[in-house]
Amino acid sequence: MRHLSFWSVACGVAVLALAGCGDDKTTAEHDKSVTKSSSVPSAPATSDPAMNVKRVPGQAGQVEQTLTAAGFECTRHADHAIDLRLCSKGYKQPERGQFGGPSLVGGNLRFYAAPDGTVLFAKVEATGDTGAQEWTQMRLQMLKSVLPAQDASVVAADGDKLTWGAYVADPSHSTSDGWLMAKGFEPTRPQPVEKPMSITKEQALTKFSAAQFKLKCSFGDPASYQSEDHILSCYDNSSDSSTTEKPSATIEVEDTGSGITGIILQARQDKTATNLQGIKNTAPKLAALGDTTLVPAFRDWLGKHLDGLPHTAYVGDHVASVSVTDQSLTGPQVYVGAAFEQPLLGYDPSKIDGN
Repeated sequence: MRHLSFWSVACGVAVLALAGCGDDKTTAEHDKSVTKSSSVPSAPATSDPAMNVKRVPGQAGQVEQTLTAAGFECTRHADHAIDLRLCSKGYKQPERGQFGGPSLVGGNLRFYAAPDGTVLFAKVEATGDTGAQEWTQMRLQMLKSVLPAQDASVVAADGDKLTWGAYVADPSHSTSDGWLMAKGFEPTRPQPVEKPMSITKEQALTKFSAAQFKLKCSFGDPASYQSEDHILSCYDNSSDSSTTEKPSATIEVEDTGSGITGIILQARQDKTATNLQGIKNTAPKLAALGDTTLVPAFRDWLGKHLDGLPHTAYVGDHVASVSVTDQSLTGPQVYVGAAFEQPLLGYDPSKIDGN
């Protein structure tokens, strides 16, 4: 089962910031490091993940409080057996940039804590222009929320030897993304519980194609050169060619056999405002899935975050995301998705140099 990497399939070359900037990150690039895995339950509550770690009770709450005060929005994963949180912030630069327009800057901090609140493990990641001064400031805010000031400065200067623990650069984005591991912590968690929807992609095909929703669907990803038979793609087939086309978006759902696990909506039209409206017009059609947990919560979250900035949050047991491309070689795009969190926040020791 794929997790966050599913987003990159439909997003293709969707850019989270101004294309052409050498350090800008794309959604597709961001997800190349994600590995496939199957559903894994959380570790038993009797096992103490912080057994050999210096205790800092309440640290997770302090991190959240610090970042909230700095303008981040923080959410918590729905798996009550673990303390897994995500703080995210999006920002649009003033009118400047390589092509005369503004860049979008965004950053996320995902962090896992012991039952007493001691932060054990975290992932710092960019969701926009990593060459912008605003990203440098945002990254330092995230680092300082977890690390002592001296350690945060070491990481900011491309070092990795910390008094608190260790910093491991993400090999896919070594200049911006990386994991923080407390001294004494062995990264075998978090592995959140995953519960697919009760509806399969075959059942969704019938629902989406019904007269009530009027979507034309096919199996596979039209943006991919490879067969993606675990994906169902649907688009609005109700517009009248004799009238102005109503802004709409493509819906994609993923199901590897156990039920739908991920959702994507993507709009690629001539203006960002049109794309945002297309997402808004299409999102109600997700009701065809008949889901009463993820879909209503995801739609509610979208209604509050379609402001043209990058956003990421835990919505139930999924990671919800919005990315916006104002200008790029492929034209304006708006992409939103909901997918399961990656086990170990995407950390794979076999892909780290020296392991």
